[in-house]
Amino acid sequence: MKKKLISMLLCLAMAGVMATGCGNGEKSGTEENKAEGAETSEAEKGTIVMGGKNFTEAFLLSELYSLALEDNGYEVERVFNMSTDTLTPAIQGDEVDLYPEYTGTALTDILGQELETDLDTIYETISSEFESQWDIKWLELTSMEDKVAVVMLKEKADELNVTNLTELQKKSEGLVLGDGVNFAEREDDLLRLNKIYGEFAFEVENVDYSLAYSCLDDGTVDVIPGLTTDPQLLDEKYVVIEEDIPVWPPQYVAPIVRGEILEQYPEVEEILNTVSEKLSTEDMIKMLDEVVNGGEEYEDVAAEFYEANCK
Repeated sequence: MKKKLISMLLCLAMAGVMATGCGNGEKSGTEENKAEGAETSEAEKGTIVMGGKNFTEAFLLSELYSLALEDNGYEVERVFNMSTDTLTPAIQGDEVDLYPEYTGTALTDILGQELETDLDTIYETISSEFESQWDIKWLELTSMEDKVAVVMLKEKADELNVTNLTELQKKSEGLVLGDGVNFAEREDDLLRLNKIYGEFAFEVENVDYSLAYSCLDDGTVDVIPGLTTDPQLLDEKYVVIEEDIPVWPPQYVAPIVRGEILEQYPEVEEILNTVSEKLSTEDMIKMLDEVVNGGEEYEDVAAEFYEANCK
């Protein structure tokens, strides 16, 4: 009995020594568990599928968000060069996890709702409908907008004393509209302008869309439909004619993300929002200029912007 008791006491003493030794420069069991947990958490960051639309601006947007995710330890599978008609069912069917979308496109093309020009109303509608119908969340909007713009040479606009669409309508007789996108025939373009401002008396000249700005330069046309992110607008010789009465829906950009992804990786929302808050229309124009006119690869331009602004 005595031997048994001594053995038990020896075991207890040894256990005490071992416990003391563990705390002396070694990690405790709790600390080891925490370290293992951190490693596991890092390892659990899986692959996220980033979608992207089929034009240069969209490539840049999707690449920027992809870089941010990769910088935070995620693997990113890039599925770019898709149309809205392809991307929409892809994210709804869990084949794509997220992609950058435009507010006006979401309202009219995806939800099929009536045209609206108030941004707050649009954002509230698309946020609510996307979440309730498909469990897709709209994150914070960028200040980058790519929408229809009526463009003139500044010299011509100054000569006519035209700054907004009301003034342009009054001076439109004898002016030539260079149309490379069926602008004059579309219900949501010139025909909508006519309803809002009164009839525009343009002469319509069909032009190659890629040469529209050149046609302004050589005087072949006086007015063209463009986009607010056209890289040509870096040149101050061009001016966008103001919509003094709103015509087209706001086309601001934000990432849209499947709810399941945000539930699994809550930090993704903040990661993407950090990029969005740094992105403006002017930034996109400059990046497009580097790609379209400078001949740089969109991946390189996106990486340079990310490193300079989003790290």
